[in-house]
Amino acid sequence: MSRRGGSEIPAADKLERKLKRLRRIEAGYRAEIRRAQHTMKENTVDRLKAERKFERVRAKLEGKIERVQPKIKALTNRVSEHKE
Repeated sequence: MSRRGGSEIPAADKLERKLKRLRRIEAGYRAEIRRAQHTMKENTVDRLKAERKFERVRAKLEGKIERVQPKIKALTNRVSEHKE
């Protein structure tokens, strides 16, 4: 029984929810990279400065994606093992 009176979430559902959440986070990072690229293309006043800023943002977000991907891979494997 859970602490707050609700019913316990089955383990398989819990894994699915975690996986869905992590995939949404990764998709959000990728969308942020696309938005930054779009902003860079619009900002043609100082192209070099805009490109540098985009590269900084992209590097930061790709680092975040690289930290999330192993978790997604591990959870995907656990979900597939759980279904067998």
